[in-house]
Amino acid sequence: MANKLRENSTGFLGLLYNSLAGQAPTYSIAGGAALIMSTAYAAAPLAMLLTTLGVMTMVYSIYVLSKRYPHAASFYAYPTNSLNSFTGFLNGIIYIIYSLIGLSSVAIAFSYLTTEAIYAVTGSLINPLPLVLVPIVAAMLISIIGIKPSIRTETLLSSIEIIILALFISLSFYGERSRLSLFPFTPEATYGGSINGILAGIGGGLLFSVTYFMGFETSTQISEEAKRPGETVPRATLIATLLMGLLYMATTYAILLNVGFDQTSISNFVSAAEGFGVNPVFTLVEKYLGPWGLVIFSASVIISVFGCYLATLNATARMLFGMSRDGLLPRWLNSIHPKYLSPVTATYVSTIIAAALLVPSYVAAMIAGYSGTIQLTYGAMEYAYAVDSLYYVLSLAVVAIAAFKIVGIYGKAITMGGAALMMVTFYESAQYLPMDYLVLSSIATIMLVEAFLLRGKLKGIKTSLYVGYNVNQSKQ
Repeated sequence: MANKLRENSTGFLGLLYNSLAGQAPTYSIAGGAALIMSTAYAAAPLAMLLTTLGVMTMVYSIYVLSKRYPHAASFYAYPTNSLNSFTGFLNGIIYIIYSLIGLSSVAIAFSYLTTEAIYAVTGSLINPLPLVLVPIVAAMLISIIGIKPSIRTETLLSSIEIIILALFISLSFYGERSRLSLFPFTPEATYGGSINGILAGIGGGLLFSVTYFMGFETSTQISEEAKRPGETVPRATLIATLLMGLLYMATTYAILLNVGFDQTSISNFVSAAEGFGVNPVFTLVEKYLGPWGLVIFSASVIISVFGCYLATLNATARMLFGMSRDGLLPRWLNSIHPKYLSPVTATYVSTIIAAALLVPSYVAAMIAGYSGTIQLTYGAMEYAYAVDSLYYVLSLAVVAIAAFKIVGIYGKAITMGGAALMMVTFYESAQYLPMDYLVLSSIATIMLVEAFLLRGKLKGIKTSLYVGYNVNQSKQ
């Protein structure tokens, strides 16, 4: 544990914005609003409310663990300290796989949504393929020069996103104030027609809503660079996720105010979003903010995706760095930049692997029958996103189990609720059998590595804490 990242580089606000950037609000809204409405219909705000309450059970697990065990490789360190090093290593690798595939999927999303944004503003379609490299190269350069430039970038980008969404919400509520009602928060708004139909509608909405919050945990990986990490990291993660839940719920409601609460209008909105024309969310924003507002919103979608990529890259590099420092990954991965004290080698490796993972995503889209650069990019994004979400929910479930070990009776009920939510999400997400085999075979491979290659090292690891942090102080 000789190499150390630059301590006290950021405080509560920096951690808050890092978590906000990881959740990428305008990216989530532009890409996911129609998915929620496709099953929940007018009850989409209800689905988002229930999802926020459910995700907060996972945030509770992160809250109690990050208070005790600040660590760059947080999702490895939490189970290691609470359960055992074998579970910690397994979960660390699962999270790293998620992060690497996630980087690839976000890079593809950047190219696709940038193409959509340019089309919405100019009416011209461009080739999205070269745009894939923009976040990969730009984020790597920012990440290498330290966490401070990354946080400053994320703060600026996230602030722009939130201001634009807040304006859209306020103007929608005022402009459509005659439509305001609690109907979207009732089961009848699903148009299910029966108890099973209502449950199916809300359940589908919950599944898609959960994906909005992916990335809320990225501040835990910069714990070693934070001021008073045992206090600031859990608080920032909690507040950022709650703020995003409220923002997502209000934005979803605002969209419905404009679209209408009837089933036909919502179906038309969903059909338009699933096509390859102008995303209807862009059209709604232009209605209130005008052409320049549309330009700003389009830019905010692009920077939202970039902010998400940057936060994910920083998290991935620090996971590799932290596990390498404990001798569980090649030692050269824990080298740091002599000037900026950033995990420079881990950042390079994360970038290279993320770029390489673009290939199987596009190949899968081609095999599935997508053609043309825009449709091919959309298909590649869809497949990469489907795979990485499976790893994500499994990793979060393990974290919930780790928290279960150290909390009281009421805390145990909350953490088990979070684990159950993640497993239900995994079950609902596992729609493609080859992907199931991919995930299960990779987990089996990790366990074989533990049993035959790392058994001795893992047995020797009892706790994993970074140098200079007094864990007993965090428990007081």
